[in-house]
Amino acid sequence: MNRQSPRPDRRAMRRIPVAIDAMLYYNGLMLPECSVRDISSEGAFIATNGSFLPDQALIDIALNVPETGGLPRRFSARVLRSTEEGAGVRLQNLEPGALRKLIATLYAH
Repeated sequence: MNRQSPRPDRRAMRRIPVAIDAMLYYNGLMLPECSVRDISSEGAFIATNGSFLPDQALIDIALNVPETGGLPRRFSARVLRSTEEGAGVRLQNLEPGALRKLIATLYAH
């Protein structure tokens, strides 16, 4: 008997598990103490520490990564789904190769 998952993974790109501290900016509010749990070239899941973001909300994500010399690297994203744990987002307006360079930097440290 072939059982299928009740929620099959609909992602086009495989996500890479990470642990990156992040701050989210939504509607003029800053949500500190968030964490990116996984990331791909198209999206990410961000643990929001109990803060709820509405579906389809536009947000900015600031990541502290070594490559920027302590300055946060910012990305724009749209919330695709939100749960008690966090939000699944689709990254938008990425510079070509920016995310690939970010992922390579994270795995180099």
